[in-house]
Amino acid sequence: MSEINETIIYRGRSSWLNYHCLYVMGIFLFGFSIKSGQIKEGIFSLFFVIGLAAIFRARYLFTVTRDRIIMRAGLIARNTNEMQLRHIRAINVRQGIIERILGIGSIVFISAAESEAAVVFKGISDPYEVKERIRGV
Repeated sequence: MSEINETIIYRGRSSWLNYHCLYVMGIFLFGFSIKSGQIKEGIFSLFFVIGLAAIFRARYLFTVTRDRIIMRAGLIARNTNEMQLRHIRAINVRQGIIERILGIGSIVFISAAESEAAVVFKGISDPYEVKERIRGV
């Protein structure tokens, strides 16, 4: 069945907040550059870090339809991991303390046929709300 013909329940990417470590590094580099009197290099480092976060974010696309969940990874090469909704045994949310503060987390789908995670949506905004939308299907 083609995804085009399916009803899409959720489609999204990792949250921009998922790359908070990059932003901290960019701010540190910017501050160091300004302190050294290299303003152009500091501005370049900020744009570089934001561009890097955009590339990392664009690598993943998460889709949930009425029939299946799909995780696509990659910019040039593409890897797809999908699972039929009827085969899901459990849906878990993982959040560390920083993720909890930022309101992001990972949604882990566990297949009835496997004991480990089969599909993981990393860095999703408001993961509990997304989980409940999926459970509603």
